[in-house]
Amino acid sequence: MADTGTMMLLPPRQGLCQTCGSQHEPHEPHNAQSLYYGVAFQMQHGRAPTWDDALAHCAPEIQQAWRNELIFMGVDFDAGEINPNPKGKQARHV
Repeated sequence: MADTGTMMLLPPRQGLCQTCGSQHEPHEPHNAQSLYYGVAFQMQHGRAPTWDDALAHCAPEIQQAWRNELIFMGVDFDAGEINPNPKGKQARHV
């Protein structure tokens, strides 16, 4: 087994979200697809982030709106996926 040493991660530049390294309003979700967010979350929690993690700080109505849109785009929330699967795209119900 190789000794991987200590990993250090530089913070995002000023003006970007310090949690995910992306530009968004504080009431909006973190970018679950951000490389910075993925690495930082893995280092802190020992697992990959999900959209539920990225949405956790948002108001319930924002969480539901994002969840609906991501499911429409083909993201499988139950599987913890963060990227859309075009084959899993749902029909939009208006």
